[in-house]
Amino acid sequence: MQNGRSGLLDGARNITGPGSAALKYDILTALLVTATQGEATEARLALRLSLLITARFNWRSGTFSVGRREMARMWGVTERTAKREIAEMRARGWIAVHVPAARGRVAQYRIELPRVLAITMPHWQAVGPDFAARMVAAPDPAPEASNVVPLRREAALPEEDGSGWARAATQLQAQDPAVWGAWFAPLVPVGVESGILTLLAPSRFLAEYVTTHYHSRLLAAVSGQGVREVRVTCE
Repeated sequence: MQNGRSGLLDGARNITGPGSAALKYDILTALLVTATQGEATEARLALRLSLLITARFNWRSGTFSVGRREMARMWGVTERTAKREIAEMRARGWIAVHVPAARGRVAQYRIELPRVLAITMPHWQAVGPDFAARMVAAPDPAPEASNVVPLRREAALPEEDGSGWARAATQLQAQDPAVWGAWFAPLVPVGVESGILTLLAPSRFLAEYVTTHYHSRLLAAVSGQGVREVRVTCE
């Protein structure tokens, strides 16, 4: 099943129009799985932000306006605690003031979706490989012919092209099929030049995440093939 949209982080600013309903569910799913899987403070903030989004978020404008008293009532805390929680979300870069409070008007906040989703990303696999892959724009192959149609078939390994990526891909898939399907399968080899293997990612987020978290694993997989460095880019 082809979902027809780019990685959620790249498309986080476009949350109206075709496909926006599914996008909203994905954002809330990412927050709620963080509420169940994250460390205590992160989990609490994720749950409270989820409630604000569900109850008061304007998806068209990308903002929400909720008074401190109303927040406190929804969260079951004091107004002082509500103020402190909003301040913590701002300090973490999850939300920002869009329109400051004025006499007779509460502040209007915008949610920094790329930042929020980057924070939730370590927990995506808990929802399932299909969810993690969709969030980073992994391709959706055609379903296999069987009595039960899976949500996602295991991503196919690339063919040998002289870059050494096909051999490395086989090793990476054998090491961890879930990580392979979510993070490595979308990468496309560009070529090897001066001992540097360049891989093209479908989104800037995926390129940065793989470089930050899986660079050593990638380098180990291509070692011994005349490659001394791996570069992941989206350009």
